[in-house]
Amino acid sequence: MRTTLLVATALSVLAVSGAHAQQRFRLGPTYSAISLEDLSGTTHTFSSFGGTAALITGDDGETGLSIARYHDLSTDGRARRLTLFGLDSYYYPVGARGVISPFAAATLGLARITEAKPGCLLLCGDTVSTTSQLALAFGLGVRLNAGNAAVATLAGRFLQVPGSDVQALEAVASASIAFGGVRTGEFLEGTLGPSASVFIPVSGPLRGRGPFAGVRFRRDTKKSGTVGLQIDFAPLEVTSGSCAPGCQPNAVLFAPGYETSVRPLWGRLYAEAGVLLAGIYTQGPDRGMAQGLHGGLGADFYGGRLMWNVNGRLLWLQRHSGENVFGVQVGASVSPRIGRPAAH
Repeated sequence: MRTTLLVATALSVLAVSGAHAQQRFRLGPTYSAISLEDLSGTTHTFSSFGGTAALITGDDGETGLSIARYHDLSTDGRARRLTLFGLDSYYYPVGARGVISPFAAATLGLARITEAKPGCLLLCGDTVSTTSQLALAFGLGVRLNAGNAAVATLAGRFLQVPGSDVQALEAVASASIAFGGVRTGEFLEGTLGPSASVFIPVSGPLRGRGPFAGVRFRRDTKKSGTVGLQIDFAPLEVTSGSCAPGCQPNAVLFAPGYETSVRPLWGRLYAEAGVLLAGIYTQGPDRGMAQGLHGGLGADFYGGRLMWNVNGRLLWLQRHSGENVFGVQVGASVSPRIGRPAAH
């Protein structure tokens, strides 16, 4: 329940201007390829087909409904099938009107999963049961606007169905017919760019095996300050417990936040706070979704056409075991410079 609440909060942060309905609508089929690890750590790849319908809810974002059918997700000889109904939120930091528009995506969905009991192979008859679970996903993507009539998207995301063996990385592609036009929403200019950071442990059994690499988003609003988002690939190591020192999980960190700032002539100083989700897709005791909070300080420095950012923030994550992990993430990023809007 805690994870579901945090995902719902993340969706609301990214869809902050969603009350301003637009006319731009797209509808079309989707295809995905998903990678699942079995107990030995071997990766298996599966595909799904489905469809999506999405409506631009502001210059910054889009809200959609999707359905996907995974006919076979078996990694161990047991029957496993999945039908996923999703509520999708797409956040476009530089708007959705350009020829190429990057976005961050988050999904909260209903998963109907059909699965055989452990030890039962494909033809087990009445041992196969179907249950309903919540599904959670987040990731990055690119939108291609082909004129006024067609839209294509390609995204990579972490997908989890709690209560099942589905915790995985997935690539999702769609091709849609588009209808209607777009007007400017409540958001002002936005930007994004690559980021790099290091994790300094404070307490808990998780350490970084190396630097984190990711993407940092930022977009200003007319009424609500600044919406920020950072998505990182995080190579981790477990330093205590039954699997230490051999456990080296990889995680995708998803950290949307609200920023309040002051703006001197040379750039911007800000404080940020938000929720934190960590999707761990590799085998081990931490596989699945961990959740927590983040908060800290940062600064943007203007330099010609570029904007340099340095930041530091405290991270809190709660593992499946209930252990709390605290650490400090210190990083830097660079992105195209945006203008200096009026003070909030």
